[in-house]
Amino acid sequence: MSARNHVSLMASWRGLPFLTVALMSSVLGATSCGDAMGSGAQGTIQSWSLSDEPTVVIGGTDEREGYLLHRIFGATRLGDGRIVVANGSSLELKYYDPEGRHLYNAGGQGEGPGEFRTFGGFTRLPGDSVLVESWLKLTRFGPDGRHVSTSDYELPPRGRCTSLEGGQHLLPDGSMLLVISVTVGRGHDYDCLEPSEPRPPATIARFDPATGLLDTIAVLPDAEIVYGIESQYAYAKNLVHGIARDRVYLGDTGSDTILAMSFRGDTIAILPVPFEPVPVPADAMEKAFEDREWTGGGQTMTERTTFIYPENYPSYARLVAAPADRVWVMSYPALKDPVMRWVLVNPQSSLRLAEGAWWRVVNSDGHVIAELQTPPGFFLLEVGDDHVLGLHKDELERESVQVYGVIR
Repeated sequence: MSARNHVSLMASWRGLPFLTVALMSSVLGATSCGDAMGSGAQGTIQSWSLSDEPTVVIGGTDEREGYLLHRIFGATRLGDGRIVVANGSSLELKYYDPEGRHLYNAGGQGEGPGEFRTFGGFTRLPGDSVLVESWLKLTRFGPDGRHVSTSDYELPPRGRCTSLEGGQHLLPDGSMLLVISVTVGRGHDYDCLEPSEPRPPATIARFDPATGLLDTIAVLPDAEIVYGIESQYAYAKNLVHGIARDRVYLGDTGSDTILAMSFRGDTIAILPVPFEPVPVPADAMEKAFEDREWTGGGQTMTERTTFIYPENYPSYARLVAAPADRVWVMSYPALKDPVMRWVLVNPQSSLRLAEGAWWRVVNSDGHVIAELQTPPGFFLLEVGDDHVLGLHKDELERESVQVYGVIR
């Protein structure tokens, strides 16, 4: 089956209803495409590794001014080796030289030009400029870290009972990837899908803040969610993505295929998930419920959540785009306790994996070319030609940005 054999209805969104979506004949889970792309004879999978020690460490136990990091939102390495860290607790962009020495800060909390109310998105643009989204504002900093521009924008209208899953994800061309989901449950001003009903697919779309146009890229199974306090999926399937310079990798972690899509919505490839299903063992299904306390209206209340267990763990956990049109796919860890679905994909609330994470590198033909392990407590943020960069949390939850060399 051709990777481009699909039907896509591209819809420009100017006040159109939510359900104006793309139709795709290639749906995640279509194993015939996966077989065509990824089965058959392959070469030996290489064993890659990372340098024994990080080549750069920023933060951690270093409490000097300029080095104390907390609630790291993101980080990137520029073309000349400098590192930019979006530090959530101070709402600053912190610039470091290639060896990790602090250079200067940009941004900060406030309402003025180049200041932020929060971090909503962060990406490196061509030419080593940096773009930040904050409360319907886009702020660009030049290669030297100086504020260049701030512009307001408006999100396209959405129908009632829809939400943006995970916020606005910035693309390298300055546009945004939006995941539009149907809201489940009841509230003070809405009455939407019942928690027991199947969740409709999510719409993945590219939004151009400059023109206000939104084009559908794909329609995929949505994250596995039960809203309310009564129950929670123990190891939930999730909707994940990895953003490259000219494409986005999309996947439902319960499926056996991954889509590589252009920013215009063209199918570049349909890649097989490089892991076999792993059954959830009995000792990972022992926790029947959990009592949680919350405070509201001056009262502290206890609520009981019952866990729903799957037969198998999700097929994989994360996607991170890499150079040479490759994607790194993270194996779902063999967790023993239920987790909220976002703790494996959100750097600020990431679960510290004491055993590290296993990855397989898939090329544009769908072949697994290598596998490797990242260190304990390391959350992978970026893959370069010869390095990886990520957020590290130690046993005391102290945060640092670390760079490792990739050994092939």
